[in-house]
Amino acid sequence: MTLADQVTLVRLGLMPMIVAAYLLLPMEYHLCFWIAAVLCSLAEYTDLMDGRIARQRGEVSDFGKLADPFCDVIYRIGVFLVLLLPAGGIGYPVLAAGTMQPLPLISAGFAQLTPTDLWPGQLLHARLEAGAIYLSTTPVPWLPVFMMVMREFIAGALRAMTATRGLVLAARTSGKIKAWAQGITIITILAFPACFWSRSEWHLAWGFWATWTCAIISLASICEYMWVNRAVLKLLLKRQ
Repeated sequence: MTLADQVTLVRLGLMPMIVAAYLLLPMEYHLCFWIAAVLCSLAEYTDLMDGRIARQRGEVSDFGKLADPFCDVIYRIGVFLVLLLPAGGIGYPVLAAGTMQPLPLISAGFAQLTPTDLWPGQLLHARLEAGAIYLSTTPVPWLPVFMMVMREFIAGALRAMTATRGLVLAARTSGKIKAWAQGITIITILAFPACFWSRSEWHLAWGFWATWTCAIISLASICEYMWVNRAVLKLLLKRQ
């Protein structure tokens, strides 16, 4: 296994660490956001470096060609999925009639959100604590995340079917644009509450628009991917 391959696999190891940091670390000092953002930044750096290392050392391998997109998908989609859950078990508190806020568990700096402040598709989570129901929301809506997951299922299935028949699908620049858009979105969603020491309503607006932008780019990239490789896909159908 080459050095570039080892750097690629680092992303696979970082993903569960990011998930654990986001869900299990305390909200105090926004530690769950800080650690998750730092780990995501490290993961994105490995994505930048593995290809550069492979080219500089002349160690481009078949394993690396397969592992790089696989690790990218597992890492980025895994983070998007966990962003549908409340950070630190608390997330962004939401006030509603008949509910109370668990103030002792929340560090200073959080928006007094109401259900009307939520963007379409943003989920409400409820938990029971000391006989009271506490509501919270998360920074990303579910529908664009679902669309990105389905996009990766389609792309993975196409790669697998063509590879088993000795065919190769050409990579596209749009795939890299998609990856960079997702990486920037993930890091900023985590970094904003960490760097500003607050959870604000505008974070939800940013998460909504940034995640939808990623979903649109993802769909556009898979459409271009299939169009450019239409000759290979036609040949695949003929071999069925």
